[in-house]
Amino acid sequence: MTWLIEALLVTKRKNDQRFHWQPVKGPTRSSNRLKEVRRLRISPQNLSGASLLNTSHYFALPNAAKSFNLLRVSSERRRLNNPPTHSQHHRDREKQRGFTMDLDGPLDFENEDPLVNPPAAIEKRKKVIGLDDLLSDFYKEKSKVIDKQNKKRKVTKVYDSDDDDELGKVAQLSQCVDECHSQMNEIAGDEDYQEWGLCMFGDQKAPLPIPHLDLDSCCLLKEFMDDQLNLMVGLSVNEGTTFLEGLLVNGWLTKLILTCARVEKLICKWTLNILLYSSKEDLRSSACDFWCSILLSQNEVNGAPVEIKWLPNYQELKEALEIYGFRLNSSQDVELTEADSEFQGPPQNIRAWLKLVTACCQIRCKNPIFSTSQVEQIAEILVLLLLDRGLLGLPLLLQECLTSVVGSFKDEEWVSSCRKIATSLASRVPEDMNCLRIVESVSGVDARSKYLRSSIANQILVVLLDHKDSDENLLSSLMSINVKEKGCNLFKTYIFVVLAENWLFSSKLVEEKPVLKDMWAVFLRNCSCQINSTDLRPYASKVRTKAAYLLQGCSCN
Repeated sequence: MTWLIEALLVTKRKNDQRFHWQPVKGPTRSSNRLKEVRRLRISPQNLSGASLLNTSHYFALPNAAKSFNLLRVSSERRRLNNPPTHSQHHRDREKQRGFTMDLDGPLDFENEDPLVNPPAAIEKRKKVIGLDDLLSDFYKEKSKVIDKQNKKRKVTKVYDSDDDDELGKVAQLSQCVDECHSQMNEIAGDEDYQEWGLCMFGDQKAPLPIPHLDLDSCCLLKEFMDDQLNLMVGLSVNEGTTFLEGLLVNGWLTKLILTCARVEKLICKWTLNILLYSSKEDLRSSACDFWCSILLSQNEVNGAPVEIKWLPNYQELKEALEIYGFRLNSSQDVELTEADSEFQGPPQNIRAWLKLVTACCQIRCKNPIFSTSQVEQIAEILVLLLLDRGLLGLPLLLQECLTSVVGSFKDEEWVSSCRKIATSLASRVPEDMNCLRIVESVSGVDARSKYLRSSIANQILVVLLDHKDSDENLLSSLMSINVKEKGCNLFKTYIFVVLAENWLFSSKLVEEKPVLKDMWAVFLRNCSCQINSTDLRPYASKVRTKAAYLLQGCSCN
């Protein structure tokens, strides 16, 4: 057996130089040979399939193969018990080959042995759970819930703190704005926010019962029914009013009257009643056009004037105003209009009323319908209507009517009538912004309108300053105003400046009395120079600016 192994080893060494076997010096006994064989370093490459194929002819005998297997097993066990020490040269060579062998590791079949590598022990859960374990689990879960709630509270506190900061800033800002607003109100005062406007119309009344008008008996309708044309129309007696209304709306009645150049009393009263009190727009406007046409025909030069059998008087127009709710006889008890008040404004018939008055005043020279005193009252009514904000949509119509009324006076009666109108208006207008509005509302550019504006401003100044002696004394009172004093009412001073301007320069008074111009310049210089630009009193800036502008105009002139 020993010789066989030695022969195999020698042959293997000669054929395959991968075995590193060095013979042991000394006696070559069989025991020593066996020990030397056991010291051999047999690597996996030495025992690979390729190496064994080269030496397969040595294992033809079954005893040889069996002996070789026993040798392999014994060598591996020897290696496990006493691992040989490799030389550094051999280690480097193995590294160069790219193969390292774990000499201390177990064999492949040993990893599958449950005795060598027993499976990990599975921890078994306790079958019996104690009360302490339950309590500990309960408190752990409870602590988790408390932690979650605390986190949520911290987040909400952060959000709430941000919201509180924003709300605090908003509240602080609003408080600052309120303080500034209150301070501005104290500086500006209530007079800066005053507006003009009078409520000249109150509650409307029901129209007075009008005597029954038998239109079937009018001559115009009878002539038509007796004509052969009625055979084609087939008009009956009961349909006379409807037939006349159709003629009025379509304008045929006006053309028929202008052609005939004559209008009877019954038709005049019937159309006037429609003009003043009808709620139907088409009938009301048609009746107004009818009256304007027949009245203005009196001024035509080439055509023949219409013969009017009946004309309206001032009393009928006055009664219509009272039914409209106009406060005719009120003096100082006129009410200021409020922005939020819900009062019933003037009726729609006021437009037709104004057109009728305009036409009546335009023919006054040839056919005086109104007396002088009545025309004065009508002029006063028209100026007061200009103060009603409910009639802001009718400025042109009001100005046209006022111009017609002013132009209807005769030259010899105009000056005295104008003073009466101005005196009456000055006693009725309250001492506020309406004093300025009533002067500015007379905006005509003709000589009479300017004189009326100057007279109204003069009479209001007389009422406010309580001086009726002369024009020089009136301006002396204005010059004596000390605008430096804190107790000076600059709102009234502003009214004085505007009224004095319209009084002096809307007429030829300055040209007739040059001394008034010098006194006026002194008053303006006091107002513009004695009020500083930093003066925060109500109307201080308005008085200073207005006076400086007017003073510049006086210097240029």
